[in-house]
Amino acid sequence: MSNKAIIVGASYAGLSAAAALRCKGWEVEVLEKSADTGRVGGGVVVQKQMADYLEEHGIASPRVSSVPAKMRMMFQPDGRILHLPETAVAYTAWDVLLGEIQETVGAGRIRRGCEMTGVEGDSHTVSISLADGNSMEADLLVAADGIGSRTRKLLLPDERPLYAGYVAWRGMVPEERIPREVRDTCSGSLCSFLGNATSILAYLVPGADGSIEDGRRRVNWVWYLNVEYGTELDTLLTDSEGTSHRAMIPRGLMPAETERAVRHVAREQLNDHFTTIVDATEELFVNAVFDYHASRLVFGRVVLIGDAACLIRPHIGSGTSKAVDDAIQLSQAVTGPDFQRDGSLESWEQQQTLTHVGLMEQSKAIARRLGLGVGVEEAYMSEVEAV
Repeated sequence: MSNKAIIVGASYAGLSAAAALRCKGWEVEVLEKSADTGRVGGGVVVQKQMADYLEEHGIASPRVSSVPAKMRMMFQPDGRILHLPETAVAYTAWDVLLGEIQETVGAGRIRRGCEMTGVEGDSHTVSISLADGNSMEADLLVAADGIGSRTRKLLLPDERPLYAGYVAWRGMVPEERIPREVRDTCSGSLCSFLGNATSILAYLVPGADGSIEDGRRRVNWVWYLNVEYGTELDTLLTDSEGTSHRAMIPRGLMPAETERAVRHVAREQLNDHFTTIVDATEELFVNAVFDYHASRLVFGRVVLIGDAACLIRPHIGSGTSKAVDDAIQLSQAVTGPDFQRDGSLESWEQQQTLTHVGLMEQSKAIARRLGLGVGVEEAYMSEVEAV
């Protein structure tokens, strides 16, 4: 009989785990409390290891549905442009790549609007309770429920993500809305501008239908700004309906007053190239940047992966590839008749912890060089409430 895994969370980490476990012969079921995950996510840097594995196992083809990366263009405050080689394979979009992985998993294996409320188990099985009063059992529970992970709160109630002192404004705009001379500079390049304690980058990604044809792609951009913890951050994370969010406001829910204010700041701090891109974007969204690494990843037959396990600041483009790597390595660790007896999960935990810590330190170092979070990080990280 095949082993059964329940995966909590239908984002990259969760769906990648479901796909990878299926490749190893596992029966999988994915639970997602949100009925619609299409209003979050932006661009994705395609890392070689991630692309190789996904394509080799027929899970997704990110190199096909992506815009090739050729160079990095760094706009200087004095108007000069520096040209450097780009190290990424290509750029794709969150919705496009997630859609490909979801097709591999199969829509019938994903239960949306299904919320987990409790978990218990031992070294052989795990049982979860659901908000609708039902329960489920499996051989493995994979917690991929993101930054506000319910599973992590149940297992590690005293641990919490800590605010890093700055936010990432984001946007995705059809390239036909941007003047040709501006969007041509983004073709095959990662464009960036570094100001005073602020940084923005932009690159082309496939259209919503996966098209990479000229005129049908989208420009993805990310803009980092320091924001003090407290009233300023609370106001920023309050949507147009007056609802306070813990970490981000999805597209379409940003108050008009907040959008006007950030566009004004863009005109003050950015050069004309990036101001044009921001102004052309119809729907802005924002997420606060947090740091976190779980003290444990394995709890009997329950494991934490993706953002539930570790948060990597976005500066090195490794968030998605790290989530996929968690899933790949997990599927290999649980291959065999008795994956618990030989300590394979503990070995997986040690390996992924080392990987996570290295990525965290690398991304923090970049943030410090950019002047992000400096002067507010230490003051607020000890005071921040649970996400």
